Amino acid sequence: MNKRMVVPIAALVLVAALFAALHLKSSARERKLTASASSDVVRIGTNRALGTVVPFVANKKGFFQQQGLQVSVVDFADGSPIEAFASGQLDIALLGIAPSAIWQGQGVNLKVVAAANGGGHVLLTRSDAGINSLEQLKNKKVATPKPGTVTDTLFRAHLVKEIARLDPEKDIQIIPNVAPGDMPTALFVSREVDAAITWEPYASEAEMKFSNAKVLYDSSAEWRKAYPNSKTLYPVNVVIARQAFIDSHPGELRKFLAAYVQAIAFINSSPDEANKIIADELQLETAVVARARRRIDYTSHVDPDASLKTLEWSKQAGYLKEIPTAAKLFDLSYLPAQ
Repeated sequence: MNKRMVVPIAALVLVAALFAALHLKSSARERKLTASASSDVVRIGTNRALGTVVPFVANKKGFFQQQGLQVSVVDFADGSPIEAFASGQLDIALLGIAPSAIWQGQGVNLKVVAAANGGGHVLLTRSDAGINSLEQLKNKKVATPKPGTVTDTLFRAHLVKEIARLDPEKDIQIIPNVAPGDMPTALFVSREVDAAITWEPYASEAEMKFSNAKVLYDSSAEWRKAYPNSKTLYPVNVVIARQAFIDSHPGELRKFLAAYVQAIAFINSSPDEANKIIADELQLETAVVARARRRIDYTSHVDPDASLKTLEWSKQAGYLKEIPTAAKLFDLSYLPAQ
């Protein structure tokens, strides 16, 4: 693999902009948020997605209860929980490091208090498409998600521009706004596209379902080659807390993070049991979860210096006015010693 990817890959995959207005999927979930806001409950916003499922696992295993916490874990199936977080309806949320810095820069008073997960992005093609390198994507059709998202930016700025030395606007026919669940159909069934940039567990699902699925680029594998001594993959999602919650409920934050760290330790030390729980929460086959986890990791550890370096790409893309200092963005003092 071209060694030009060694430094930028962690940065690129984190350039994200989640500026669309967020609406809760059901009135029942709205009522749950309202009820939680008026009670002595720690309100946690996340997605039932592979990288942000830890709070659901912690709740299922009773780790929050063991800490004496009452929690409301709210699933934002439509997108990011940042809108509800910014309006004060949530105390804690899980989302990308770049959106966290972007929203803080726009006035949302938050701190990153822990990491969540890393890795997971995959560029798929068909074995009969005649594409054996990123350079051979020239004049091909490639399905991508929403413009400006983590995955879209990874593809356009890093894979296409830096590695393949192609112009994403001129050399490739990008088909944007394709939902990850629809990408396999477009690539393998209708064959409307020649490749698709996706993430786990969608990549593993496609590989298991279609015999002609071919991995053209595995970002996690390339990270491991570039940084063989790294204990974690490139960071993707983090845990944020409202500053008002940190200031007024430091004990609850410590208890939350103790349960959160316990859940990560469980996931990493008991993969068979954990995979079954995750599969149930995400409504996936256990085999898909097990395969997908080869490309992601779960960790609470934050490397502030490395994380801040990734935000340079957010600034270059125009999403971030200035890169925050570590003291402004992070407060890792509530994490239990590990």
